[in-house]
Amino acid sequence: MIGVRVHEAVYLVTLASLLAGCTAMPAFGPDARAITSDVADGQAEDRDALPFQVVEVTAATLPVVSESQARFPASFRTQQYRASDEVVGVGDYLEVRIWEVAEDGLFASAGNRETVLNVQVSNSGNISVPYAGNIAARGLTTAELRSELLARYYGQAVEPEIAVAITSTEARSATVLGNVRSAGRIEIPPRGIRLLDLLASTGGVSQAPWEVLVSVQRGSASTSLLLSDIVRSSTNNIVILPGDTVHVSHEPRRFAVYGGVSRPANIEIPVEDAHLAYLLAEVGGLNDRVAQTRSVFVFRPSATAGLATVYKFDFSRPDALLLASAFRLMPTDITYVASADAADFNRFVSIMLSPLLGAARSVGSLGN
Repeated sequence: MIGVRVHEAVYLVTLASLLAGCTAMPAFGPDARAITSDVADGQAEDRDALPFQVVEVTAATLPVVSESQARFPASFRTQQYRASDEVVGVGDYLEVRIWEVAEDGLFASAGNRETVLNVQVSNSGNISVPYAGNIAARGLTTAELRSELLARYYGQAVEPEIAVAITSTEARSATVLGNVRSAGRIEIPPRGIRLLDLLASTGGVSQAPWEVLVSVQRGSASTSLLLSDIVRSSTNNIVILPGDTVHVSHEPRRFAVYGGVSRPANIEIPVEDAHLAYLLAEVGGLNDRVAQTRSVFVFRPSATAGLATVYKFDFSRPDALLLASAFRLMPTDITYVASADAADFNRFVSIMLSPLLGAARSVGSLGN
């Protein structure tokens, strides 16, 4: 009997010491008072703390997210289809067709008046054709090269007619890399091709357009835009020119949820317009045993490294779900549900006291 009393005394002393220190128990994060008091006190206690303002969300203060105005730079958007003739480049394959009036001309023989010559432009930019020697073809249009050939054959061929065509060229291509079905070098028309048509020629992308980042590099200039912004605005469906490089990457959006919810997580939402109500539903809603329903916060960093904003929701309001359904989330948002003081105590009991209570009952049963 004395042993039981000793164990009970030890238990009571331990309980008292733990209760005295329960305010130091770890929680899911800062409580509501800590968040709002930092703003009320001007955050003077911690000069290293990031500045933010708290906005109580109501129908009047609900933030309005404007439609995306993201655009390619003007130099990309103003580029039109090329109107000038295509020029010959190094490595191009050319087809030269020569017709003569006589059947016994320079090339014509045995009733065949047409001759087809296939030549390739050398690394030095020259071509070599019979009876005309070397011709500097690089930089010439097919019409200019035709005139040069006519001049070379003047007095040799019998009233020749000449046609020149580029049959294959590496210069008439754009490179598509990254997360497309068929990446590689794509041959495009000499005047250019629209960006969406180019992506379609590769088989397109399989991810949602708001999670696909398209980067275009032209010379030393490079810029990126979400595919959803390109689809939404015709001005962003820019002309891709030969030599451009397009890189497609999958950038899944993740939304962080912490605190008093059923399943804290960093989750993806498969819709373009992600709202707070949808996010909370995806993590099982507020935890009835833990959540402080009057203190649901959405932390939104400033896009300009200025004052961040913390939106506070009171889910005891009758219109709270309507407000949450109308609150559009940004990819950088962090949602935090503050825990109630009673929840802190319940966690304390379940984590620290339950083992002691079980031990005391075991001692008591032994004493009996």
